[in-house]
Amino acid sequence: MSAVVTELTSGGVAGCAGILATQPLDTIRIRLQTCPTSLGLSRPFTGILDCARVTVGKEGVHGLYKGAGSQSLTIGARNALIFFSYEFVGQSLARHTAPKEHVGPSTPTLNQVFTAGCAAGVVGSLITGPTELVKCIAQTNVQNQGRMVEEWHILRNLVQDHGLFGAQGPCRGLFTTMVRDVPSFGLYFMCYEACVRRYGKSKFSCFMSGGLAGTISWAVVYPVDVIKTRWTTAKPHVYKSIGHCVKDTLAQPGGWRTLFRGFGATMARAWPQNGVVFLTYDVVKGALPKGLTC
Repeated sequence: MSAVVTELTSGGVAGCAGILATQPLDTIRIRLQTCPTSLGLSRPFTGILDCARVTVGKEGVHGLYKGAGSQSLTIGARNALIFFSYEFVGQSLARHTAPKEHVGPSTPTLNQVFTAGCAAGVVGSLITGPTELVKCIAQTNVQNQGRMVEEWHILRNLVQDHGLFGAQGPCRGLFTTMVRDVPSFGLYFMCYEACVRRYGKSKFSCFMSGGLAGTISWAVVYPVDVIKTRWTTAKPHVYKSIGHCVKDTLAQPGGWRTLFRGFGATMARAWPQNGVVFLTYDVVKGALPKGLTC
C-alpha cells in the first residue's frame, strides 16, 4: 500500500506539472491534426502560430487550455498506474533472471525495461483512452467556454447516448490508444533509463533524459496519434472503420504529410513536458517521508 501512495502522490504532482506547463501546445497539436471543417473553419491552419492566433482571437487565452480539467483530475491515477506497473513488471522480470544467490532489488536490463514500459502502456491506456477522448472533443469544440463542467457534460452525453462500452461511447479509440502507447512507453522508459544510467541521476540529468525520452517516443508513434485523434473526434459514422480513417487521411491534399500535421507543436511540447514530469516525479518521490516509499 505504501508503494501505491508513493506512486499516486509523485505521479499525480508530476503529471499536473507537465500539463500546466505545456497544455497550450497540446491544444494546438490536436487542432492541427483534425479536419478544419470539424472546427467550423473554411481552411486548415497554416502552422503553430496561425493556430494559436486564431484560437486566441476567437476564444481568448483560455481556449488554449481546453481539456486540461479532465486531464488534471485523472493524471494522478494514470501516472500511478503507469509508474507502478512499470516498476512492478521491471522488478519482477529482473528477479526472474537474477542469480539465485542474489539478495535485494535487481536492476532490470534495458530489454526488460522496454517490456515493462510496454506493459505500463497497456495498463495506462485504460485511463488514457477515455480521458483523451473527452479532452480532444473539448479541444476541438470552438463553441464551449473551456470550463470543467463542459468536459463532464461531454462524458455524460457519451455514456447516455452510446453506453459505457458502446462503439461510440467513452471507450471509442481505446484500441488506437493502446497501439500508440504500448511501443511508445516501451521506448519512453528504455530511453530514460539508458540516459540516466550513462549520465547519472542528477536533477539536470533527469530533466534532459526525460525530455529526450519523450521526444523520441512521440516521434516514433506520431502518425498513429494523428489517426487516433481523427478517429475519435469525428462525428459518429463519418468513418466506417480505422482503416477507412487511414485511407481518408491519406487522401487529403497533403497526402502522407497529413500524418505529421502538428508534429512541430508536439516536438516543442514533448521535451519540456516530459523533462518536467520526470524531474518533478524524482523530486517529489525523494521528498516523501521514508515510511511512504517502497
